[in-house]
Amino acid sequence: ETDGYVRILDRLARRACRKQIARTSTKVPTKQTTFVQLPEVSRFQTRPWSRGFGTDFYGALHVAANYCGLSSAPELFPGVWQHGCIPPWQNVQPEMCIFTAPRGLRCFVARHDQEVFLREAGYSKVKAIGLPIVYTQSEGTRRIPGSLLIMPMHSIPNDQNSSDSDVYIQQLTQYLSQFSTVAACISGRCMDSGLWLRHFQAAGIDVMRGATIDDATSLARIRRLCETFEYVTTNTYGSHVPYALYFGAKVSIWGWSEPLTREYFLRDALWRLFPDAVDRLVSNETFQASETIIGRFRVPPHFGLVDVSLGSSLIGAENKLTPDELRSALRWTGVRRLGAELRRRAWDATPWRVQQMILRRSA
Repeated sequence: ETDGYVRILDRLARRACRKQIARTSTKVPTKQTTFVQLPEVSRFQTRPWSRGFGTDFYGALHVAANYCGLSSAPELFPGVWQHGCIPPWQNVQPEMCIFTAPRGLRCFVARHDQEVFLREAGYSKVKAIGLPIVYTQSEGTRRIPGSLLIMPMHSIPNDQNSSDSDVYIQQLTQYLSQFSTVAACISGRCMDSGLWLRHFQAAGIDVMRGATIDDATSLARIRRLCETFEYVTTNTYGSHVPYALYFGAKVSIWGWSEPLTREYFLRDALWRLFPDAVDRLVSNETFQASETIIGRFRVPPHFGLVDVSLGSSLIGAENKLTPDELRSALRWTGVRRLGAELRRRAWDATPWRVQQMILRRSA
């Protein structure tokens, strides 16, 4: 019995060493536009989906660790944290609000309406703490008067049918002369796959790399961009809309975009699990609810609107914790951190099939 226990401890130690050796962070130079200096891309290894459900996407835990005064993000994370802004009108399926995480996990969300929505669905450990981007640090960026940033909607992960169109850029060109400076920001995934890039380059518009799930500086880069440009325009609602509003940009949602149909959402691997919820998502009732909030932003770029209060509300900025409170909530303190690290190592040593059985039971 003792020998078995020793073997388990030895297995845990070997696994931890292998993970530490395998875990690397590389910095990839990214093209800098002359009028704005952005943080360099800093790649890291994201955690397996079953361990974080996207919690560390876009460097969220790097941001949290820096805010908490830690030199690096601890291995432990006691649950799941939303990595994007899910607006109130998309509260149509609890699992999608928290990216299919099991009900037994501790869930950190942006807003109180999500807290209530999940509790009513059986999630007992839910706390609204704001989205990770509210924990980024201001660097005193000066906004460029009359500048425009174009941010087309990013593609669906692993979607072979993602499309772009030069129609959107052509529609924008009639307004570009009204701005002192124009640049585009496209997601790392779109840039790597070639989406949008050629159309902006053909139009002579500088392109900057936006957020990528395995880039630790993604959120800091988006903040810098949204604080640098006076106007931000996009063709479809996404997390970048409340982010830009929160950081004080004049926002518009205008121009050609791929229709957000039932078929479009079913191309997403997670939404595909809940076809009935997709029906609710694309219903006229949901559309009307969304337009009540964002309809007024459907104006040409030079008529963009400022609404810091709306951006703050959507990303849960009022629920932002202090560094001490965040360390406590994430269990990144003393004995809690040690105990949780031991539990994490035991979980990592558990066979995959047993993990799945435990997750199904906890759900």
